[in-house]
Amino acid sequence: MTRLRLLRDIIVREKKTLVIGLAALWAVDLLQLYVPRVIKFAVDDLTQGRASGESLLRQGGLVLALALVVALLRLVWRPLIMGSARRVEADLRLRLYDHLQTMHQGFLADNPPGELMARASNDLNNIRMAAGIGLVAAMDGLLMGCAAVGFMLYISPLLTLMALLPMPLVVALTRVQSRRLHHRYMEVQDAFGRLTEQAREALSGIRLVKAYALDREQGARLEAGGRAYLRVNLNLARDLALFFPLMVFFTNLSLALVLGGGGWLTVLGSITTGDFVAFSAYLQMLTWPMMALGWTVSLMQRAATSLERVDQVLSTPPAIVDPPRPQELDPAAPLTLEARGLSFSYPGAARPALQDLDLSAPAGTTTALVGPVASGKSTLLHLMARLQDPPAGCLFLAGVDVRELRLADLRSRVGLLPQEAFVFAASLGDNLRLAKPEATEAELWRVLTAAELAEEAKILPQGLDTMLGERGHTLSGGQRQRLALARALLADPPVLLLDDPLSAVDSQTEQRIIANLAGLRAGRTTLVVSHRLKSAAAAQQIYVLERGRVVESGHHAELMTAGGLYQRLFAEQALLAELEG
Repeated sequence: MTRLRLLRDIIVREKKTLVIGLAALWAVDLLQLYVPRVIKFAVDDLTQGRASGESLLRQGGLVLALALVVALLRLVWRPLIMGSARRVEADLRLRLYDHLQTMHQGFLADNPPGELMARASNDLNNIRMAAGIGLVAAMDGLLMGCAAVGFMLYISPLLTLMALLPMPLVVALTRVQSRRLHHRYMEVQDAFGRLTEQAREALSGIRLVKAYALDREQGARLEAGGRAYLRVNLNLARDLALFFPLMVFFTNLSLALVLGGGGWLTVLGSITTGDFVAFSAYLQMLTWPMMALGWTVSLMQRAATSLERVDQVLSTPPAIVDPPRPQELDPAAPLTLEARGLSFSYPGAARPALQDLDLSAPAGTTTALVGPVASGKSTLLHLMARLQDPPAGCLFLAGVDVRELRLADLRSRVGLLPQEAFVFAASLGDNLRLAKPEATEAELWRVLTAAELAEEAKILPQGLDTMLGERGHTLSGGQRQRLALARALLADPPVLLLDDPLSAVDSQTEQRIIANLAGLRAGRTTLVVSHRLKSAAAAQQIYVLERGRVVESGHHAELMTAGGLYQRLFAEQALLAELEG
């Protein structure tokens, strides 16, 4: 029941629709319950010699009229209740997606995409089934069962008692099996999530699998995951195979008791033949509620498991949130980025990623971060965009602690281009317009030119309308990086953080792009990480990081004269370039 709070707002919003749908459903049940009464009167008339062609025609016409009204009412309740279930599914999927957008990188690393996909698809489907056909079965079975028992009591309390003798066994079986089913469904959903992630990885990395001839290893891995999923499903099937036949057995046991006892009561004249036929019809109607009980328990247990899995995501609070009382940035203030005594460690890391770091990226200038691998450059950029949360009082934008700003305000001013150039399975133009949906074609060509991608885009089969395929597999690594850079330039944030965005581009092309950026980003703040020191040399200020500390800073000429780490790295790269011709 605690999980149902996830559905509270949706149920309140769908209240009117559900009330009308359930009213139509119950009207169908009541009309169906009246049919055996009509049959009783017809049978009694026939056995007692009172039947006439007119009376039988009237009773047959009444049954037909009831059937027509039932059909019309079914046309009412099905779209209302099933439509509400679809809206429940859609609402939860949107909430799940919106919540995932707020989660920090650590959460997404601990929960692989395949597992999250399983919760957004299979688990939500289980919830929809319970909110739709499960609700119908429960409400239909409840009313049908209670009303059928009421009519049975009206005909013969003794015969009703005989028919209900197996009921305590049904209740006990349901309580025991519901616990087992919940455990089985949890196993099935967890196994499905793991299998989904394995399949996603195998398909996403298909080129790597082919390049290293890993098809057998990947096939064996998927086979093992498939067998694990099959095993837990078979365990579930065995429990269900015991549950449903036992429900049918108890129903048939009630029918056997009624046939034995009701026959004698009819012979003795305690009830009429019509009463016996009507009672048997009501007992048959009671079969559906008993079957519905087993099916509803199965659906509800499956949905309860899925609600628990969805709730595990939705109840996990974001690690990075807006401050209680956010500050506003002065529109006239220059957007300078500063780090003051910044130290940061990843959970479980042996040493800090950043230690007592001080630097400044003045507004309207280009600042470069250079240094060996794992010196903390990418970490610093992630902290500046609050993809990771920095300590309070260490990172400032326009003199305001970034933790005191709304995330939307910060990220509307500070754009980050990460190392991985992600390209969507869409057209070239659509990939660019993600940054600015209203951009004109002239604006798209302008940023493509700045990223040195315009000439290559012009020779594509459909130009800007060319589809790029999954993750942009039709482009080279360097083309994907330049496309991602063009997209960032189209967004044109006041502060742009570039995390080694041209590592897959040759040095000559990179030099041209750096020169283009100088003109396109004039008057705006740019902080760029680069492993090629020759590309960083044009920056007004260069910071050299090593093991999370700033060991040198200054412009290119000063750093070359100082003879420190920068000069050694620059000389090594120049020698390597010379050896490579």
